[in-house]
Amino acid sequence: MIESCLSLVGIYNDLIGLSYKKFAAKFNIGSNSYPNIISETKNLTLTKIVQVLSKSRAEINCQRLINCLVKVYQPAHNSDNDSSSSSAESLEIYHTLTKHITPPTSTMSRNTVDKRRDAFIVNKKLKMKQAQSLIELKNEHNKRLNDLVTTQNSDAEVPYLSLLTNEYTLEHIFNSEDNINSILQSEEMYIEILLDTVAHMSPNLLGTNGVKKLKNGRIQASKKAAHKVTEYYQNILWGDVGSCLEHIVLWWSHYPLAMRSPNTSQNLREWLFATFNVNNTPELILSSLRILADALGCHVTSTSWDKYFGATLTTNLQLTTLKVNPEISLYITESTESGANFALMLQALVTLNNQCEVTWDYILGAPLEDLPIVEQIPILHRLDHSIHTYRLWCLAETRRLANLWEMRDFFRIAHNDMQACMEQLINLRFADHTTTIESGKIGEHENVCAKMREKLVSEVKVNIQKLKATTDEIIQVLSSVCATTSLAHLTMIFPSNAEWRLVTRPPQTINSIYVHEFLNTMLLPVIMATQDITTLNMVLRLMCESWLHHIYVAKVKFTKDAAMQLLHDFNEVRNWLSDCKQLATAARKQMLQNEVLRRCEGVGRLLLHAPGDLISMQDSTMQSAQQVRKEVTENDTPEQLMPAEMYVPNQKQWLTLRAKKMKGPIAFTLCCIVLS
Repeated sequence: MIESCLSLVGIYNDLIGLSYKKFAAKFNIGSNSYPNIISETKNLTLTKIVQVLSKSRAEINCQRLINCLVKVYQPAHNSDNDSSSSSAESLEIYHTLTKHITPPTSTMSRNTVDKRRDAFIVNKKLKMKQAQSLIELKNEHNKRLNDLVTTQNSDAEVPYLSLLTNEYTLEHIFNSEDNINSILQSEEMYIEILLDTVAHMSPNLLGTNGVKKLKNGRIQASKKAAHKVTEYYQNILWGDVGSCLEHIVLWWSHYPLAMRSPNTSQNLREWLFATFNVNNTPELILSSLRILADALGCHVTSTSWDKYFGATLTTNLQLTTLKVNPEISLYITESTESGANFALMLQALVTLNNQCEVTWDYILGAPLEDLPIVEQIPILHRLDHSIHTYRLWCLAETRRLANLWEMRDFFRIAHNDMQACMEQLINLRFADHTTTIESGKIGEHENVCAKMREKLVSEVKVNIQKLKATTDEIIQVLSSVCATTSLAHLTMIFPSNAEWRLVTRPPQTINSIYVHEFLNTMLLPVIMATQDITTLNMVLRLMCESWLHHIYVAKVKFTKDAAMQLLHDFNEVRNWLSDCKQLATAARKQMLQNEVLRRCEGVGRLLLHAPGDLISMQDSTMQSAQQVRKEVTENDTPEQLMPAEMYVPNQKQWLTLRAKKMKGPIAFTLCCIVLS
């Protein structure tokens, strides 16, 4: 078949040359139906023939190169339902590939590799002679073939024309011991067959110095021409193989990876990165594997992101353990379902992005031209959108939960989920290519992609900073809701002015009913949800400030007995904190030392005095010391013994809430004064 093709090429080129010689005016035949023939006619060159041959060989070599990968993903071996099978899948990939692909070890020197390569070529040519003997049996009735076979005595005399027509026989021999070098060398054999055929039938295709005549009279391609054609063929071939690999692995096999979990494709991609490098794999094969790895990365980017992002569209605050995915966080063991989905999504995107920051040859400082920037751009788009979406979800959901005062779910989102997601973003790696871009020494396409990458990287960094600031926004929302909710509860449960006037001091003062109700409603849910001391102190401070604010705004008038009852209510907060079993020891100690408790006590003591009374600081200090005696330790600061009244600003305004005792003569005198 190749002989016929070369004969047609020769006739076509002769006719083209004849038309230019015989006719001074160039002409073309045009047609509206076939506009391509309007273009200038050109000779068919060996380059075009090599391109056609490489495309015809691309799919065959794809099947040979990834046959072992297809066998790995049999449904009987792995299950997509369990994400923990990723390690098992990676192990199966390793065992299967090392069985079928056996590249030289990385410790070998280049000289040793070259020697083994030469020995392999000799061995392959011997196998070609064995293939020729098989062809003899199949073509024993062909007299011309028998004449050629009977005269062969050397490698150069192998009947390449007949071998080329029996391609499938050769494929059977080559496929019996497939490895990286065998695949590469078998293609070198094919191009040698083509060169030998061209040298005999169409030497003009090789150029003026493209052929040479041996001593035995045989014509073959020159070393320079053979090297040039072979190199061009291999580059075109393995580029086509790389482009075809994605379709075969993901779609065209019996059990394509596209039907399996994205984790399977990711495991294969990571295995390719970890196993093959310039020290143990020929550059031509490595280029195809790079294309496959990039294609797998694009597939994983789209499918895994769709999977995880779709899961986050529905809020699920059910508690889930992170033991199933222990790599998510080193510090927390549980989160909400939605938080875990966001963390997994960010983890997948961060992993894919970091893999785009390295090459097969560089871990750090990889040249910009070698990086898969085109594959990285959609990853950065999705990462930017995911961080922004997670931040908005956190703000909206925590605000909703704060308004409902669902503190357990609130702090799972604000603390656990946020911690898990931030741990993923800490692992992000971005190389700075500003110097390379500004130098202008890269191509136009690389320059456009690099600038797009820099823009997306800056947006990702901005969104990460906004996410970090989200914690403060959430705390501000909590503080605002806490103050408002506390005032709302106090409005409903705090005794009225009339009730306070009826208070008489019993023999043994007990706290009012509303105190425990207030603490159990507002503070206890926070204590059960978090042990963060800063947050607990903030909630306690806001509750007490709301308490004082409600008393002052309501203009409640306290008799001395009522003021004594209010002071006892304030002091009951300390007793409640001391008896709270859910509160950690360190948090309890800090909360008992909160200044707002002293301010409340100071308000209670101020109301024990009528306006104009002299307040003894010594007596107040002694009483305060007795009240906090249980909490006093050797490390207490002198401020703790400062009178409680000193913590109260605007003392005169608080004294106006003291009810005056209206006795008979005084009331009559005032009445007379008013009437007169």
